[in-house]
Amino acid sequence: MCSTGHDYVSQLGMPRDADKEGRHGAYSYITPQTVLDALRLVRHGTVIPLNLALDTPTVGRPNLVHHARMHNQTRPLPDGRFNVVNDDSVDLALQSHTHWDALAHWGVIEPGNKGVFYGGVGLDDTWPEFGSKTLGIGTLAGGIVTRAVFFDMVAHIEKGESTYLRDGHDITREAVLSYLEEHKLELRPGDAAIFYTGFQHRLAENPGSWVRGHENHNPVASGVLPETLPIWEEGKTFALVGDNPSVEPNPMGEGVLHAGALKRLGIYLGELFKLDDLAEHCRRHDQYEFAFTSTPLNIPKAFGSPANATAIL
Repeated sequence: MCSTGHDYVSQLGMPRDADKEGRHGAYSYITPQTVLDALRLVRHGTVIPLNLALDTPTVGRPNLVHHARMHNQTRPLPDGRFNVVNDDSVDLALQSHTHWDALAHWGVIEPGNKGVFYGGVGLDDTWPEFGSKTLGIGTLAGGIVTRAVFFDMVAHIEKGESTYLRDGHDITREAVLSYLEEHKLELRPGDAAIFYTGFQHRLAENPGSWVRGHENHNPVASGVLPETLPIWEEGKTFALVGDNPSVEPNPMGEGVLHAGALKRLGIYLGELFKLDDLAEHCRRHDQYEFAFTSTPLNIPKAFGSPANATAIL
């Protein structure tokens, strides 16, 4: 195990042998064998969507705007009938609702180090034109099918005393290791580690807390601490996924988990996943590993994308 005291950010993320061409980060850990092994975990044939509706209020991003291009447009047919056509477009913040952060979403400028993003990539990757030339969400354009490990941190840490992780009840290295031991789970290369913090319950019990200008504005959320990064590095984890806004605790401060995961390790971050139904199923069936799928939008240079994710159990 890597030292828990090392610098989680400044060690340069370098492409692995299987990752030197496309700089796909930890996505390169997902192999055809990984996919086959994941699909063998399906027990019930139950599919649970993991996505918040895109037309619901967002957290920290502009809300979706739905435009009509054609609204009940009629087109006459020769016999007196009419075709009726509807067509639309949307203005959508790609990192609103349930989404992936691309590797170029987060970098760090450090003295004496030209590398700003994963793999030693510099600012020229995102400059002068807007978008990432090599580390955009297009690195996931092949789609994601892998094993997921579900970390029910609400049950593990709160032990029935709260429906969400209360302030200061963050996910430590010890919490992760004890959870894996309790559920007799081990990490495998290419895994998506999915963390249930009960964030939607937090929102419901604290209305207005994430609405700027609201009298109750207090955007706090528990999350995964940077001290866990050596676990994911050793386990060759593909992604850290949470139901909260940033996987790590809010306020984010310096965003150390973002920098350590995205820049140094090439581990993808998935945020605001809809996990309440999944948590209920996992508890009922004592099933904490399953097949996980996601098809991000194929916008190669974008810095994020809706996840379009499902759990298959």
